This record gives sequence, C-alpha cells and structure tokens, in this order.
Amino acid sequence: MKKLLLILLLLLTVLSMVTCSGSDDEPFSPEQPEIPEQPGGDNNEPNTPTPGGNGCYLVLYASRTNNTERVARQIQTTLDCDILEVEPQTPYEDDYNAMLERSQEELAAIQQGNYPAIKTTLENFDNYDIVFVGYPIWYGSMATPMQTFLHEHASKLTGKRIALFATSGSSGISTSASEARSLCPDATVINQTLLLTSSTLSQMENRVTEWLDGIGAGREEPETPDVSSLNVNITVGDRTITATMEDNATARDFLSRLPLEITLNDYNNTTEKIFYPDPALTTEGVTRGCTPTPGDIAIYAPWGNVAIFCKSWSHSRDLIKIGRIDGNGIEVLSVTGDIPVKIERR
Repeated sequence: MKKLLLILLLLLTVLSMVTCSGSDDEPFSPEQPEIPEQPGGDNNEPNTPTPGGNGCYLVLYASRTNNTERVARQIQTTLDCDILEVEPQTPYEDDYNAMLERSQEELAAIQQGNYPAIKTTLENFDNYDIVFVGYPIWYGSMATPMQTFLHEHASKLTGKRIALFATSGSSGISTSASEARSLCPDATVINQTLLLTSSTLSQMENRVTEWLDGIGAGREEPETPDVSSLNVNITVGDRTITATMEDNATARDFLSRLPLEITLNDYNNTTEKIFYPDPALTTEGVTRGCTPTPGDIAIYAPWGNVAIFCKSWSHSRDLIKIGRIDGNGIEVLSVTGDIPVKIERR
C-alpha cells in the first residue's frame, strides 16, 4: 500500500513538472536592453533639404498652421528647387493660448540674446544663388524658430542673397525684414518681399509668380557669372572699364541688381556721376564714413544715390564706400554731361 502511494506521488510530481515547463519550441533568450538615444542628435547632425531639379535656390520655412508651408511649397513647385523646414526642438502646443504665451516668452528671451532651441541645421549654402526664408509673423516679429536658424547660420549665409516671404493675420513685414538684416548682416536681404495676409492668401499662386518674376528668380538655372565675384564691367559707348566692389552688404545688394542700364547724371560740376537705385540699396549695419578720391564708388545714405567720384571731395560721415574704378578708368567718366552706361558682372 505504501509502495502504491509512493508511485502515485511520483506520477503527480512528473505531471506537475511537464505542465509548468511550457513549450520549448523557442529557446529562451534574455531581453535586449534599449539603446539609449544619443543626446542632442537632432542639433548636431546637419539636415538634407528635399532636392528639386533646380539646385541654385533653397526654400527655408517655419510654419505652425501650415499657411507659410503652403506658400513655401508653391515657391518650391514654381522653381523646382530644394526645400527644408525649420522646426523647433520642442513642438508648439496645440492649444492656441498656450502657444501665444510661449511665443511671447521666446520673443522676450531673444531680446536678451537667448534663442530657443531648434532641431534644424544645414552644413552650407554654397550652391544657392538665392535663399528663400519664410515664416509666420508673431506680434510683428519673425517667428522665433526662424530667428534662431538665421542667428545660428549667419556666418554661413555671408555673401548670399536672402528673399523673405511671410504670412500674417494683418501685421506688416517691415519689422521682420529689419530683424533678418540684423541677424545676417553680411548677407544681402532683397528689398522686394512677399507678404500674404488672411485677406490675400487666396491669391497665393499669382502673388508668388509675380514676386518671383520681380526678383529675377526663374525655373531655369540662371546663366550668370560667379555670384561671389566682386568685379564688374562698366560700358560707356564702345569702351569698357572695370571696377572692384567692396565686400559689404550695400555693395552686395548693388551686385544683386546687375546687369543695369542707367544714365549717370552729372553732379556738382563733374565732381560726381550719380544715379538713384530703385528700390534704395540697403545700408543697415554697414560702416559709414568716407573721404572720396577719383574712382571711388559710394552711396550717399541720406538720399540713397550712388555716386562715382571723378574728383576728390571732403570727408563725409554719410558716405558708404561700395567700390572703386580700377586703374585710370575714371577718366572715361570725367566728362561734362550725363552718360548712359551699362554695368554688369564679369
């Protein structure tokens, strides 16, 4: 009897072990630990713009409600060019009031020199002739993510032409244009901007086309000389003289207008030959003060005219030097009367 009970107990033990063991079809393996995220990865790795067929233009945009993105996509489609979104490190709140409060705090922080973090960075802008910069306007200012981007990439944008476009409820674009020039003092911010408000957004396609035509941006690769060159030709009748421009924002704005066919007007008894660019050249942030000698090319800031000096003149704090006629070329312009000329890059 005891032996029978022992056998039954052994059988129950074996059955219990089989029931608890489960299937052995899949060998047991320990759980793999999670790979930790690399700190700051988004900020350290350059982004790659979505490429288009025309690689001489780049559209940068920041957008929260997709209005600015719509305009950016229209520009990208029209030009068939590269495009890249500038994104904040921390997405904005869906709640409108919370977003407004955060934007006010960020704008106030920027006034103290503290820019909010973004996760968009770009290695270089070397291949781009024009960089389009688009953003919504917040409290009259450029949206803070784009301000951060321009602040962080200012040195890389040196010598580049920047075309601004923006969306807003009703605010103007002039304050944000001044902010762009301040953030990128060594780039040329094109004076002709594009602003679409709530009342004009429906006209986006036509407005974009007109604006692009106005600034000379086309779908085809422009056949222009090296845009980094500071050298120009000035043709007077059958003679051509050369000039070398300064490396400052006013001179680069002047270069961005070329070629030009204009009439130089005689001024102050052949002391200067002048003309008035339309619109006026940017002078913000450029060092003023010049004692002109024959051959100097300058801007008289209060009036906005370009002056090519044929004679020496006294020092003026309102003159900004933007270039100089090479060699003895000024002799061609040192004649009485107005002179039709063509100015172009070389």
